[in-house]
Amino acid sequence: MKITVYFNAKDVKPTVVQNATVVLVDVLRASSTIPMFLYHGATAVALCHDPAAAKKAFEKFKRGEGLLAGERDWEKIPGFHLGGSPLDSNRDKVKGRTICFTTPTHLRVPKNAKYVVMGSFLNLNDVYDSCLRGKRDVVVVCAGGMEDTVFAGMLVDFLQSTLSSTPVLLAESAKEAMALYKPWQGRIQDLLKESPEGKELIQKGHAKDLDLCAKVSRISSVPFLKGEVFEKEDTPRPKKLLEDGKKTSGAPQKGKSIKVTVPLFPKNPEHPVPGMDKGGKKGIAGKGADKHDKKHADKKHEDKKHADKKGEKAAPVALKKGEVKVAKVKKVSVPKPMFSKKTIATAVVKLIKKPR
Repeated sequence: MKITVYFNAKDVKPTVVQNATVVLVDVLRASSTIPMFLYHGATAVALCHDPAAAKKAFEKFKRGEGLLAGERDWEKIPGFHLGGSPLDSNRDKVKGRTICFTTPTHLRVPKNAKYVVMGSFLNLNDVYDSCLRGKRDVVVVCAGGMEDTVFAGMLVDFLQSTLSSTPVLLAESAKEAMALYKPWQGRIQDLLKESPEGKELIQKGHAKDLDLCAKVSRISSVPFLKGEVFEKEDTPRPKKLLEDGKKTSGAPQKGKSIKVTVPLFPKNPEHPVPGMDKGGKKGIAGKGADKHDKKHADKKHEDKKHADKKGEKAAPVALKKGEVKVAKVKKVSVPKPMFSKKTIATAVVKLIKKPR
């Protein structure tokens, strides 16, 4: 696998992307907003060059099937339903609709590219997984921002550090991007605040966008190009990838048993944890439970051994002629009365004096 990074979308060579997985990156904010649209249930997102093209695409849809979204100078375009912020998206607004989205990004779909996805810190985990499943060369195309280059270096670092069985060849641009990422490792939020685009967003009152866009692998959504629109890639659930490049096991599969190591009850002397013996009966809980069970087992073993020595094992008794075996009557336990003393009801006696 060869990994190449383009710091500017204008420098992309068609021959390089022809048989590669192309990752388009514009962290602030196109490649963060489009995955959020699809994550909230949008059918597809059409990336349009200008507002006129977005309106023209929107007119093709019936009422309730499409939405207009776009931004200019970091603000929502007048007359559009949504702006360019990932916080503008929610399930009630975009679910089941195709969004005609326009933003002043330098990203363009490279010619001859067969497999194109969009990546940001928000969906890094799924983008990483898509690059692995494709089993092709990886080409990361940045919009030109400092944060885009750092994301590219982060993705390159994860790929080259986890692909132990697959030989990885890094282009000089990929090595440079990875070197630019290292100083910002674990400080993505500081990176966005110090970038030129981040400072502009803060001045415009969109500081919350930076907080969201800085979250690594927050959503599971990879936009991939299908025809002229981006749709959500239908992929198996990948393993969670931490910021340090290590994998953790995902959620347990359905039907798999889970070993619980955390106690089901809190450690409280007033509420001891009920222990269970082999018969399924409750035993003594706490630290003395094992000692009690062992002591009980030893005593039982000694009693049995003692009985065998003395020959106290019960033997069947032969009956004499004419004798009848009488079965022992089991004692029936009488329930205890509800009250400590018996309650005696006395009748009311009316004394009548006889006339003398």
